[in-house]
Amino acid sequence: MTDIESSNLRAGRKAAWWSQGYAAICFLSALAGIAYFDRLTSVLLVLSTFLFAVVCRYSQRYLLGDAGQARFYFWLCATGSFVFALVLARNLLIFTLAWCGISLSLHQLLQFYGERRGALVAARKKFLISRLGDAALVAALMLALREFGTWDFEAIFRASEGYRAAGPQNLPTAVSALCALLVFAALLKSAQFPFHSWLPDTMETPTPVSALMHAGIINAGGILILRLSPLISLSEPAMLLLSVVGAATAVFASTVMLTQASVKRCLAFSTVSQMGFMMLECGLGAFPLALLHLVAHSLYKAYAFLSSGSVVQENRADLPSAVHPAAFVASLMTAFALSFGMGAALGFAPFDQLALKGIFALALAQMLWSVRWIPAGLALGAVLSLVYFGLERAAGFVVAPAHRATGWPEAAILALFFLAAAVPALFHSLARTPLGRKLYVHARNGFYCNTVANRITTGLWPVQISKEGF
Repeated sequence: MTDIESSNLRAGRKAAWWSQGYAAICFLSALAGIAYFDRLTSVLLVLSTFLFAVVCRYSQRYLLGDAGQARFYFWLCATGSFVFALVLARNLLIFTLAWCGISLSLHQLLQFYGERRGALVAARKKFLISRLGDAALVAALMLALREFGTWDFEAIFRASEGYRAAGPQNLPTAVSALCALLVFAALLKSAQFPFHSWLPDTMETPTPVSALMHAGIINAGGILILRLSPLISLSEPAMLLLSVVGAATAVFASTVMLTQASVKRCLAFSTVSQMGFMMLECGLGAFPLALLHLVAHSLYKAYAFLSSGSVVQENRADLPSAVHPAAFVASLMTAFALSFGMGAALGFAPFDQLALKGIFALALAQMLWSVRWIPAGLALGAVLSLVYFGLERAAGFVVAPAHRATGWPEAAILALFFLAAAVPALFHSLARTPLGRKLYVHARNGFYCNTVANRITTGLWPVQISKEGF
């Protein structure tokens, strides 16, 4: 081992110990009452600490011998520090400062390889979009101070209960505008359509950064919605905006994901789709389900990126196969029976969260036809339904749901996801038609949203590569 490698390895170990020590300080500060500590904080803090420790340990040898390893660890630890501050913030001011700090430190990691033009374009595209989100959150910060006279979360939640008791028709216009600004900031942070194209383009950054970004930092928008859910759920327009944009993003990104040849780009569009689905869950008031989704997706995506080599083999085994229409319909009927039956058995109202139950049934149907209708598949479907609704019930003790009446938006969303589910099921049949081949080409190029975004970015901020790379 050379002197440079030995020095970098020692720097990596110090950074790993520093990150774990910082996490311990966060826990102690939470227990001492310095930070805002509730059930949601405890879940998010355990999750973020675990993910950050794993990424740091993985990074010790990933960049071994790289001349920029010390610089990498500095910005990695800075990003992790801001994430912990975001989770532990006890008021909206600290939350906003941590929100902006995460974006600025992540920008340095995204342009770690400054000699790569693609990396710089993606980093600058992310930077410009993030500034829009920062502006929306800062505007919400000022509006919250004018309306509530404080930035403290508990005081805002107490005031929100007063507005809720008065009824949605008496909600002040300033509070509605505040909720809309918070939702807009969350959508921008979570790479929602049409501001999503930066996320699939950030593949030229080191793999640990991709894992940290897709498993942790991208959840900042969801954390904002979950943390301020008592306030945001007061505004029906804000919740509708979350539902519509989230559903459109989930369907769009999942369609594009099916056409990607690169494993990492496939995983990136998967993240965009999952974030869209999480925003949809929040918009429908299913905050416990959104929290469960956040935790499960974070753990899976960290594993997927840190073991992306083996994911190639997994994806080859999971290519969609042709499905007979009769099997498709039979699978759907069985899955809907399992979903609604198990939900009723665990105390969920039959038509409560109709769209989300239907979407779960669509996913369950894909599992049923993939196992070729053997009895074990039906048993597995029943177990998965039990686990799904059981975990949702448990997550309800962490964050409370917002009960909303079923209406036409949920029916439209369910129909949209039904069409999206039919695409992979009938993949081979559609690929033989002229229209299917044309749509495949357009989807492979992300329907050219990325091309437009790149032109806007390079027009506003031209990319020039220096000899040093940065």
